[in-house]
Amino acid sequence: MNFDPGQLNQLLSHVPFPIGKADLVRFAQQHGANDQITGLLDRLPDKTFNSSQEVQDALGGLGNLGNLGGFKL
Repeated sequence: MNFDPGQLNQLLSHVPFPIGKADLVRFAQQHGANDQITGLLDRLPDKTFNSSQEVQDALGGLGNLGNLGGFKL
């Protein structure tokens, strides 16, 4: 399955911030995010995120995520 940054961006546009990591992963699962998205979110630091930009920044800081085909949030 290919990673779809559009799906992640769509998901983040509906997240009720602030939200903790565990609740963010659960929200993603409940809203039909695929395993790649939920796995990526599960790699985030265990903290409260106050905005989609904060989530995007944290995802960008994870480093070696593999080849995501020029993935940019």
